[in-house]
Amino acid sequence: MTTSNAPATADTAPGPAEPLLDVSGVTMRFGGLTAVNSVSLTVGRGEIIGLIGPNGAGKTTFFNCLTGLYVPTEGTVTYQGTVLPPKPHLVTQAGIARTFQNIRLFANMTVLENVQVGRHSRMHQGLFSAVLRGPGYRRSEAESRERAMELLEFTGLAGKADHLARNLPYGEQRKLEIARALASDPGLLLLDEPTAGMNPQETRAAEELVFAIRDRGVSVLVIEHDMRFIFNLCDRTAVLVQGQKIVEGDRETVQNDERVITAYLGAPLEGTAIEGTAPVTETDQ
Repeated sequence: MTTSNAPATADTAPGPAEPLLDVSGVTMRFGGLTAVNSVSLTVGRGEIIGLIGPNGAGKTTFFNCLTGLYVPTEGTVTYQGTVLPPKPHLVTQAGIARTFQNIRLFANMTVLENVQVGRHSRMHQGLFSAVLRGPGYRRSEAESRERAMELLEFTGLAGKADHLARNLPYGEQRKLEIARALASDPGLLLLDEPTAGMNPQETRAAEELVFAIRDRGVSVLVIEHDMRFIFNLCDRTAVLVQGQKIVEGDRETVQNDERVITAYLGAPLEGTAIEGTAPVTETDQ
């Protein structure tokens, strides 16, 4: 048999890379209320994607559909080419982790223990091994502790590993929740309002942390109300209004879309940008 060394032609050249996350036509209804209406979205490898919209737009409901907390009424959620089962623990095992709008830490556990909880989905010790605390269990626990400490170092919390989570300042509790999510070794991290309640210095630190997460090979999908944070951070931003995606694109596309301005301000005004941002100029490109 002979082989050909001819270069690939236009007919045989590879197409665009498959997205890491592919959400197609997701709809979520609660009785007669449609909270999310046929929303489609993709997240590529190494991308940071923003999701914004007024209060009640359906952003967190959409996240819940992606992570198995809700079973979508219609549509599919595909991760790495496989349709995700609507079970949160299976979604985590597949490689998607998330944080929540309201911090959900184990307040009476230490910082280190909280992160080790996040390793649970990657530990495969059986019941008898755990009860008997055999060599396999001890080895797994040591690996879990080592990984947790590495993540605390990464998020700047290593010096507080033995502190109770409830005693951390608010901004550090947010970091701890992110560290716990990263403990499951996700390929995609979903952040639900990670800077809510933060001061400008904490917000800037959160922005740098998200960039560092992306640099470690983890894609990020983030809900946020802070427009400066979103536009500084994201490659693309999608806007939800009343459960529907009305626009998606870069900063200029989203910021200058009249439908977005109307959704946030009530009426489109000439030269008006979304609250919390400056109008896009040539120097912003």
